[in-house]
Amino acid sequence: MRLHRIGTRMFGEGRPFLSGRAHELMSSYVEDVTHLHGLPLRPGYMSTRRNSYAEMAEAMVPELGPLPAPVDVLALASAVPDADLIRSPASLLAELLPGDPFPLGVTDQGVVAPFTALKILRTYGASNCLLMVMDQQSLPYDVAGTEEMVPLRDCAAALVFTDGGAVAEGFEVRHCTEIPPERVAGLLAAELGGHTALVAGRGLAATLPNAFEHIRLAPPGLPCTGVWVALAAALPGWRGRRVAVADYDRTMRNLSICTLDTSCEAG
Repeated sequence: MRLHRIGTRMFGEGRPFLSGRAHELMSSYVEDVTHLHGLPLRPGYMSTRRNSYAEMAEAMVPELGPLPAPVDVLALASAVPDADLIRSPASLLAELLPGDPFPLGVTDQGVVAPFTALKILRTYGASNCLLMVMDQQSLPYDVAGTEEMVPLRDCAAALVFTDGGAVAEGFEVRHCTEIPPERVAGLLAAELGGHTALVAGRGLAATLPNAFEHIRLAPPGLPCTGVWVALAAALPGWRGRRVAVADYDRTMRNLSICTLDTSCEAG
């Protein structure tokens, strides 16, 4: 896989929920979901503003600029459910992007979701594909889990892969399961060595290895997009380097690693 472009965007407070019949459907949905799982509904949730995944995905398309080839496969990854289910982000992107992309989505995997989506894209073997990673803070209930798992901002990161992508290549993804926290730093150092620059997710903040000369930590409050925001910021200064993007889910005890080789030239 060859990376043609990576784009990221932070979003503001967003729009109100739709009115009329759409508002009734969403109200009924969030009440059913919270009741089913025994979760208290946040008071006044349906009167708040939010950025739906569909709206964020739609806003990212023009920021990617003209794509050099039709998209074959489209993957979306997120850690939490969409705030507004009225529009499907996958269907919307399939209509907006050139070509007739096959859409797929990965969720309910926490910080692992984008890594799983990348692995699936590699399995399909498509040269021209797009990965859209999104975080969303607007939820009708409180998120349980460790601090690094809670989304505090709305953000999207898009990775465009093409045949001739010149930003990075050689994407390899590995999942290491049932890894206790005390083994994480040693495993990362053994797997990657000191010659690799590291983009570390917030799940690794307490266990960063000392073996890496160049480390960039993902910003807080972005469980899925954080490492890709950090990667986009680091790439201009890491040309010609072997880079690893990694994150650790303390709840599931899963360590995910994506390695890539950056181009010596500007992307």
